[in-house]
Amino acid sequence: MPQALAGDVGGTAARSTAPDLAPLRRIAEAWPEAVGEGLATVAQPARIAGDGTLVVHARDASWTHALTLEERRILGRLRDLLGDDAPTALKVEVGVLAAPAAEPVEPPPEPASEAAREKADALTREVADPRLRAALQRLVAQSVERRKIP
Repeated sequence: MPQALAGDVGGTAARSTAPDLAPLRRIAEAWPEAVGEGLATVAQPARIAGDGTLVVHARDASWTHALTLEERRILGRLRDLLGDDAPTALKVEVGVLAAPAAEPVEPPPEPASEAAREKADALTREVADPRLRAALQRLVAQSVERRKIP
């Protein structure tokens, strides 16, 4: 019996393949141009069903309704942009949206005075973690510099 189960599981695993995500990537790249930047922030392509239907996740029910009303226009625009790779139908549902790309965070500028750095070093000397200590030193030094703390 265990051998039969192992054979079944092994056969199922061998037949299953990862989905081809290239069509969904192309749709996602064309999406903002197809629907406009505003709609692209509240609705995103989620997956392609086996029948070619593009499933779109919208932020809430009001956006699902708005996108459903625009289905023909959106599909036509995607056809213009993607040709044969365009989806054949659209299904909009409330779902989770991908987080927007984070803006790169630049480190704060170094404080102007040596006195501010010395004060920050003295105040953070007991912090054991070196990365945390360095971050705190920058913040304290900036605060000291702004407030001209002696």
